[in-house]
Amino acid sequence: MNSYLNHVLNQFEVSPESLAIWTTVSSADAGYSFGTSVIGGVKVESYFQSDVAFHVKSAEIMQLVTAIQQSKKAQTKMENWGVNEIKNCFEKIRNTIENNKIKLAGVEAHFQGTTRRFQVQWSIEPMVQVINDLLSKLEVYERVSPKGLIGAITPKANSFYEIGWRIVYALFHKDGIVVKPATETAISALCWQEILKDCDLPDGLISFVHGPGAVIGQFLMDHPGVRNISFSGAYDTLKSYPISLEKKYQFFFNGKNSVCVLNDFDFKTGMKDILRLFVEHNGRGVFSPTRLFVIDSMEKEFKLALAEHLLTLPTLKSIDDEFGYLPLRANEKKRLSELKSRFESEEAKVIYGNENFLFFSDLANCSELFQENLELPIFNLTGVKYAHEMLKWLNNTSFGHSVVIFGPEEKTRKLGIKSEVGRVILNPMPLKNEHVSAVKLSGFGDVSFSVPNSFFSYTKN
Repeated sequence: MNSYLNHVLNQFEVSPESLAIWTTVSSADAGYSFGTSVIGGVKVESYFQSDVAFHVKSAEIMQLVTAIQQSKKAQTKMENWGVNEIKNCFEKIRNTIENNKIKLAGVEAHFQGTTRRFQVQWSIEPMVQVINDLLSKLEVYERVSPKGLIGAITPKANSFYEIGWRIVYALFHKDGIVVKPATETAISALCWQEILKDCDLPDGLISFVHGPGAVIGQFLMDHPGVRNISFSGAYDTLKSYPISLEKKYQFFFNGKNSVCVLNDFDFKTGMKDILRLFVEHNGRGVFSPTRLFVIDSMEKEFKLALAEHLLTLPTLKSIDDEFGYLPLRANEKKRLSELKSRFESEEAKVIYGNENFLFFSDLANCSELFQENLELPIFNLTGVKYAHEMLKWLNNTSFGHSVVIFGPEEKTRKLGIKSEVGRVILNPMPLKNEHVSAVKLSGFGDVSFSVPNSFFSYTKN
């Protein structure tokens, strides 16, 4: 692995002392340097150690234009790749990730406020699974044709995975790609840039651009040379972008994903498995649930058991802690407190809350708060009379692409089949690290292809 990335990883693993990285648009000749400040940039600190930080320097528009032009030119060289070239490339990527798995997970955990174990389970290992899946489909590689330059806008949660799967699918389908990562996790892009250096890719095929979503994301959406857009993140951000019929899109909104607990489930024994979905993801991941549905007849007893269990959990102090609440930054705590006041003004009941976490119930379904995409660890419990009412909530919304259902096997499967979401998980005890399966393939124009053509899409049927 590149010696610079080794140095970065070792800083976090051994002695995280004032690491400051300047990041900017990255192409063949762009690099990184250490520093303590950067004009026009944003300093991002570790959730756990404020002396560990990196600086994100926004790309100039001309740098972005250059990155797009370079990726388009490099894509023509990729068309001549054969099975051996892509096989060697993927094996190098996979081996580098596996050899540095623990260190990579540590870096990711610092800037996402999660545990190292969580990053291994939900980001690093799933990335290896994606690569292995594509390696198993090499027999179709030479029949693949490019679909045009891809603009990827990725979120801060599970950042290594969210950036990585887009890159490897782009490589498999011989597409150039320009990635705009979230500012808070731009270090994930640095890691990927270093991992890809040994893969003998055409110069400029993969570029990373940094800066505010309102500027960089908007530019990728507008630029005629970017034919495909893959977006993960907040719906509120997406609403500000213009949608053009001249482009193809994949949208992965976070928020409004659900957990359903049926009345035959032993929730007292299984409460840790239920709450792990909320507490570990902390409302940040694309698959984070924000809504919990239970049957009315068990709601009162369920709330008491839920609050009792949440009361025992600590706030995370280190990336090597086992389990606990995300340690929110000061501005996040302030926003959480403001939202708590708004919930209470609408007569919602707080089941459990602290400065880092909020679980409430009884919010009126006509409330604007119920419809908002809240990118914080804020969760809503709703009681329903029958299981089929859960389906109404699941299916009659533009949000939500995953559901986890707890209950007897036959009942959970019936509910899962009727759920109009991209991913259904039944009784995850313990939670399984499954590769994502989609309800349909976006294909960027070729939906009949037997292998996922470019990316999965989680939009509703």
